[in-house]
This record gives sequence, structure tokens and C-alpha cells, in this order.
Amino acid sequence: MKLKRLLTVSLLTSTVLSSSNLLAQGEADFSADQKKQIQTIMHDYLIAHPEVLIEASQVLQQKQQEMAQKQSQKAISEHADTLFTDTLTTVGNPKGDVTLVEFFDYQCIHCKKMAETLADMVKSHGNLRVIYKEFPIFGKSSEEASRAALAAAMQHKYLAMHDALLNQKGKLTSAIIQKVAQSIGLNMKKFKQDMHSQKVDDALKANRQLGENLHLMGTPALIIAATPDGKLKANSTPVFIPGAANRDTLNDLIAKAKS
Repeated sequence: MKLKRLLTVSLLTSTVLSSSNLLAQGEADFSADQKKQIQTIMHDYLIAHPEVLIEASQVLQQKQQEMAQKQSQKAISEHADTLFTDTLTTVGNPKGDVTLVEFFDYQCIHCKKMAETLADMVKSHGNLRVIYKEFPIFGKSSEEASRAALAAAMQHKYLAMHDALLNQKGKLTSAIIQKVAQSIGLNMKKFKQDMHSQKVDDALKANRQLGENLHLMGTPALIIAATPDGKLKANSTPVFIPGAANRDTLNDLIAKAKS
């Protein structure tokens, strides 16, 4: 019975994945009576065993996740030079042989929750390099915050600005961003100029292009990879996480990347 169910799940999953092709084939190869008989058999079986639909859905979801992971890994490899060579927004060990890249938005609730976890990872793993990719997707205030953080980086105070912005409660405003900049001791004249500099424009443009190339659907998005000498290790398998991750998961993936 178990073998029959597994075969049925596989059949249903394959049917879902290639339904249009099967339908076209059915139209050509089966008579009306034969198609009706097939439909009746499948209907009766599913009515008797509705749990098969759940199992089929789970198998389909797993196949889709595996496919998405392979596509992401391919895109990461193709754009590794851009992903792993950022120095403006790098924290942790700049020569670390494992790199964690985070695409984030300062107004993303899940990104705010991830901030403490990532800070803990930097403290716990002396070989870890973290590259933050400013990826403002929640409107004008988010972009202004990203510009402010990049401008602070040009005064070697990126992490201070980054942490302060993520720790703000509620919606960010221009007044709050300016107040934060003053509180961390920035040269305000230079800060305001740098916010709208070509260097900041180029950094945001590059991050948006990376997001498009990686088919990012939201924030946070994480990439963990082995990067000896600051470059993606040949024949290694980077991991893409389309969302937040807990400490145990990150510790495990960092350890695997080192091995």
C-alpha cells in the first residue's frame, strides 16, 4: 500500500509539472470514453485517499525549492565577482574564508530581527566576512536610509550608521536619518554631499542589478559561500536563503562552507 501511494504521489506530481503536455497528448491519443474512464479512476482514488493530494503538493513544493536553489546557485556563480568584492559595506574579517551576503532594507521587520543574529555570527566566527547589500524596496525613506549608510561608509562609519538605523522604531524619516548621522559624529557637510554622489548612485544601481540577476523577491535574502582569498571557491556550492534564518541554521551553513 505504501509503495502504491508513493507511486501515486510521484505520478500526480509529474502530472502537475507537465500537465499541459499531458493534456495535449491525451487529446491526441485517447478517445472520449478512455479519457472519461481515466478521469473516473483518478477521481475515485483521490476521494478514497485525499491525503495523497497533500503528499503530492509537498513533493511538488520540494521539487520547486530544489529547482530554485539550483537556479540561484548558478546566478551566484555567474555574478560572484560583484557579490563578493564589496569593501564599502563589509564587516567582520575582511580576509575571512567564508562570506555571508545579506540583501536588506532598513524598514524590513525581518531584517531588523536578523541584525542581532548576524552580529552574533560575526562575534562567533573569526573567519566570517559579512557583506551588506543595501537593497531599498520599501519606498523613498528606505532609499534615503541606504544612501545615508553608504555616505557614512565613506567616512568609515558604516556599521555605526547601519546598526543605528536598524535599531530605530517606527517609520524612518529624513529628520531621524539626519539625527542619527549627527549622533555618530559624521561630518555633516560631507555626509549630505556623499548621499547624492556618483559613488552612492553606482552602489545602489549595482545592488539592484544583482537583485534582478538573482531573482530576489524580497528582504532579507542571504547567501553563504566559501571564499578563500575573497573569491568564490572553485567547484563549491553556495547556499541561497530567500528569507530570514536562525542561529543554528547559519552556524551549520558556515561550518559546512569552511569544510
